[in-house]
Amino acid sequence: MVAIEITAATIKIGDQLVVGGQPYTVCDMSALASGGKLLHFAGGESFHMGCFTVLWASRHISQLPGFITPRARRYEGTRHQRTTRERR
Repeated sequence: MVAIEITAATIKIGDQLVVGGQPYTVCDMSALASGGKLLHFAGGESFHMGCFTVLWASRHISQLPGFITPRARRYEGTRHQRTTRERR
């Protein structure tokens, strides 16, 4: 989890917000005509986020744009380090 700055345009379902000292996880949201979002939380609460509202949220790192999960090396088991200088 990393802390990121979010707006109504960048918020995603699953983001965790702290509003009034209470942590909330976004489970659903609705777009509003004004450009904002109506966020619905797991506990049944809702929050109107205006189009210019900026908040901090926690997001799983795998959801960040451009993040590619690291793959295991294909030939990792066959690699070895030279312990002595080899002559050719």
